[in-house]
Amino acid sequence: MNIFGFDYDGTIINIEPQKAKTFGELISHNWGVGKKEAAQFWINGGGTSRRYKFDYFYKKRFNEKLSDKTYDEIESKYSKTLKQFFYPKVKLLSHALDILRFVQSKFDFVFVSSGVPLEEIKYLVHLNGLSDYFDLVLGTSKKYPTKREHFKEILQAKKPDFWMFMGDSAEDMKLAKEYKAITIGLPTNESEINLKNAGADYVCSLKESKSVIKKLLTNYNSASEF
Repeated sequence: MNIFGFDYDGTIINIEPQKAKTFGELISHNWGVGKKEAAQFWINGGGTSRRYKFDYFYKKRFNEKLSDKTYDEIESKYSKTLKQFFYPKVKLLSHALDILRFVQSKFDFVFVSSGVPLEEIKYLVHLNGLSDYFDLVLGTSKKYPTKREHFKEILQAKKPDFWMFMGDSAEDMKLAKEYKAITIGLPTNESEINLKNAGADYVCSLKESKSVIKKLLTNYNSASEF
């Protein structure tokens, strides 16, 4: 069994800069937090959940834990803004569709692991016309507060003898390496050195990733014959 996992935003599409700006404006207006500070925190927090980012600034601003009710209210505003102004205009990154087709043809199980809320990432993948390329699409929820829960569930169920993960954040690389993945880091929103320092086995563009995956699959298949 071989499996392949993708982060989504920054890997298949890229609207992280717009999401960061929207986040900064929203919590500046509602909580009095600096726009630039919040937007930069979003970018620096690639690979972490949306809840984590809101939790951080609420605690910093009010010195208390963000309640589920307050989070749901402000997250709903954030999600509505993305769906209304940004998601309809999203375009796939160059070479993303080619990589998806290739991976789907070569791997037994292909999934998305995203820090975006579960129903929203499913909506976005469907909106982008990509649902058929994935066996499973996972985002964050009470059941899956982080990507760690995604990896645990998938690896326990599939028990792969070879698996890879592709993402654009240092956090993605750290976590995937912890779960023994071969990792490909894309320097979409993170520097090459940060990705390498976080444990990325390979750092390259989406276009270049195809030859990397081909080589690794060839080595895996050759080893499997013995």
